Amino acid sequence: MNWKRICIALITASVFGVFCAYGTSTVDIPNFEITMAYLLTIFYARLLIGVFVGIADALTPLKGKYQNAALRGAVFGLITSVSISFYGGGQMFIPAGIIYGILTDLIATRFG
Repeated sequence: MNWKRICIALITASVFGVFCAYGTSTVDIPNFEITMAYLLTIFYARLLIGVFVGIADALTPLKGKYQNAALRGAVFGLITSVSISFYGGGQMFIPAGIIYGILTDLIATRFG
């Protein structure tokens, strides 16, 4: 296990989690009540992206290093973001999660 990669992925994902939770707290979605529990769920989902990305270094379905990072990040971002969108009004979290996942994996691959 590459601990440097795991730490970089977790730090990156936690920063994205703060950005995402803050952005959610400032947006007005009709029929949607933003609570502290929901904001923590958003942060936790982004942190899970970091955990998955950190431990998935050996998962290489494609030939290129950065192509693998983009694919892994997109898949992990999608998986964790779908759970947030079940609450309602959260369909915007899926594309954001995919982008955050790709960026997290690219950064962890580059510097880890």
